[in-house]
Amino acid sequence: MKLIQYKSILQLVFILIIGMGCTESSSSQDAGTEPMETESGIKYQFVHHGTGEVPPEGGYWIMNLAYFNDKGEVIFSSADQGGAMPMNYSATRLTKNASIEECFALIGKGDSSVFYLSADSLYKNTAGGPTPPDLVGTKIKLCIGIENIFSAEEFGEYTKELEKKQLEKEKDVINTYVSTKGLNVEVSEEGLYYEITKVGNGDMPQVGQTVRVNYTGFLMDGTVFDTSVEEAAKEANVYSPGRQYQPYTFALGQGNVIRGWDIGIGLLSVGGKATIVVPSSLAYGNRAMGPIIKPNSTLVFTVELVEIVK
Repeated sequence: MKLIQYKSILQLVFILIIGMGCTESSSSQDAGTEPMETESGIKYQFVHHGTGEVPPEGGYWIMNLAYFNDKGEVIFSSADQGGAMPMNYSATRLTKNASIEECFALIGKGDSSVFYLSADSLYKNTAGGPTPPDLVGTKIKLCIGIENIFSAEEFGEYTKELEKKQLEKEKDVINTYVSTKGLNVEVSEEGLYYEITKVGNGDMPQVGQTVRVNYTGFLMDGTVFDTSVEEAAKEANVYSPGRQYQPYTFALGQGNVIRGWDIGIGLLSVGGKATIVVPSSLAYGNRAMGPIIKPNSTLVFTVELVEIVK
């Protein structure tokens, strides 16, 4: 599972958020109340009531969410992105300024609610940017459902268990792929499958060091979804004339890339190459990443450690 931090949700509110909010839960109680309104002008109604509990400070809630424009068209739905997403909880962030934060402040565990709020206020106070032209002066319908809550410790265990179950589901597919491709892989402690295809003759990178890496990323059906190599892009018909093809630069072990990369690149020395097969738990988890990478996708990369930046 990929954790989306609160700040990221606010910055990418219409790209990377969550779609259960308007659905029924068998354990919920029918709210059946008239719409209410906050002092800031947000109109809302509980579809179902749960316990209303919120996580302890620093804990996490598992949240489903969907946005609709005034024509009823879906702007975003977590149901299309793999389901409920975790978000770090802090009561001090839940301000009352006609933003998504105010909506979050009104709900708790098991609650399912519908909110109607100004698109202009939402973009200004939550996303910190201008309202898209087609939404200026309109209302956004926001459906939120809080599936569960956890303390920080409980969330860690919850995440590990989800990753363990998903890895078990993927093992047979990965083993079939490895066998079909004739890969001579080893498996890291974390579950990364890797074959070092060329041993480098330079240093091995340490956590925190900046590295430069050439790569090509595939789905298991061979579809190339990204590459830093111009020739590979042209061969796979994914070449973009405006792009500057060059090694990707990042700090190793700092969470700036998927975990599979932090693990796999750390196994190479400068000049070394490898094929890494990355289970979804070490990639993007149950989140989609654009139109090509679907939820729970196992990814394959050919990588080359070009340089450790001194």
